[in-house]
Amino acid sequence: MWPYLDKAICKMVRDTTMRIAGQYIGQYKIESIEFETLTLGTMQPTLQGIKVFDTQEDEIIIEPILKWAGNPNIIIAVKAFGIRVTVQLVDLHIFTVPRVILKPLVPTLPCFGKISVSLMEKPHVDFGLKLGGLDLMAIPGLYKIVQEIIKEKVAELYLWPKTLEIPIIDDPRKISGMWILICQML
Repeated sequence: MWPYLDKAICKMVRDTTMRIAGQYIGQYKIESIEFETLTLGTMQPTLQGIKVFDTQEDEIIIEPILKWAGNPNIIIAVKAFGIRVTVQLVDLHIFTVPRVILKPLVPTLPCFGKISVSLMEKPHVDFGLKLGGLDLMAIPGLYKIVQEIIKEKVAELYLWPKTLEIPIIDDPRKISGMWILICQML
């Protein structure tokens, strides 16, 4: 499954990043920004534990403990002032505990209308960053500063009670009779 998730996630990252990066082309003398290489590597995230809460409400709460010691190959090439420079992300390690809420529960596959995701604590993110082969994280003090910025920015977006909402069923009240029948048979 991981090779397919890798491709899907990388496509989403590429599309989103290039849309944002496109806003900077022409500004600050930036001529181009592009992914030279983008893969999350061969090592998939691992599930270190899981808690499931049945709240007796119209929801299921899942808190997986996720760890990923990845071997990504992500190289971004930036051309500015007529000079092309590459930035490479290496040795990515992530440890996080997301809260996943499946709500509302409905009698049609996949049996929930929305996924809400938030983090229960600030994630631990560790990585190497190379600028044209130079290890930027080896610069004294820079590593700690970058770590704190990442933790704070991710926390601003996704630390509980803030959530990422992913609609699965447009309007869970409008469920086709065929899906209700299938769910009842299961």
